[in-house]
Amino acid sequence: MAKGSKSTAAIDTTGLSKTFGSKQALSNVSFSVPYGSIFGFLGPNGAGKTTTIRCLMDFIRPSAGSVSLLGLDSRRDSTELKRRIGYLSSDSQLNPNWTGQEHIDFFEKIKGASANRAELVKRLGLDLSTKVRSLSTGNKQKLAIVLCFTGDPQLLIMDEPTRGLDPLLQNELYDILTEFAGSKKTVFFSSHNLGEVERICDAVLLVKDGRVVEEKSMASIRDMKVHMVSATTSQAFDVRRLQALPNVKVIAKTKTTIDLKIKGDFNLALRNLLMMKLTDLTVNHAGLEEVFLEQYKD
Repeated sequence: MAKGSKSTAAIDTTGLSKTFGSKQALSNVSFSVPYGSIFGFLGPNGAGKTTTIRCLMDFIRPSAGSVSLLGLDSRRDSTELKRRIGYLSSDSQLNPNWTGQEHIDFFEKIKGASANRAELVKRLGLDLSTKVRSLSTGNKQKLAIVLCFTGDPQLLIMDEPTRGLDPLLQNELYDILTEFAGSKKTVFFSSHNLGEVERICDAVLLVKDGRVVEEKSMASIRDMKVHMVSATTSQAFDVRRLQALPNVKVIAKTKTTIDLKIKGDFNLALRNLLMMKLTDLTVNHAGLEEVFLEQYKD
């Protein structure tokens, strides 16, 4: 893509592949991330998430394929892109002998001042006067997040951003990222936390063994007509009638409990359940966790 050309995607990868010797870490990974969105990147350990992020940042070069960020080529325009992108590593390396303020001063000399730096520091409850060697894991993560916002980034690429943060700070970071995307900027982050992805993301990409296995908008996941049903009875019952119903899968059962996954209309299954002496019944819409487990159950 020509330098400075317009693109409808903040991130656009085509046929991204990477090998390390005989190991195929990524294979033909293609996806697009629209401007102004929060995009979740999911997969088990070893799926290729960090390798993909390192290719996006031009820390390593793909064996094949192309990467465009903010309408620029990730390799040819690597220096310019690093000024426009806020990056958070999964294992940020900070100078143990510097304070948080010294880190910020150093970063701002390279990328420029951050207009909202004081607000971010306050919202995250970060002490800038303490040397990094004396900071807890959570406070080191808070400093790394503040540094990620140095200058005026148009795109955030974050590897496990809530690692080490307590639940209150996780919620604060969700708000910060949502506000950032609301100003027509873009967030791309990897995570193992299905709840946070489901809460704040507009779309999610699932990878396994270096390949894309699913890409869905959160709206389409919420619209899926899949329900998880759990029932408890006061006496033993025969589940064969439920197992024979169409689009009903028995997930787990004991003599008096049963968990079902029902695709499509669940009224027939519920009518059968109501013929039993129920003591408890819950019906939940399938969410991201069910999509994830369906893909990775093997």
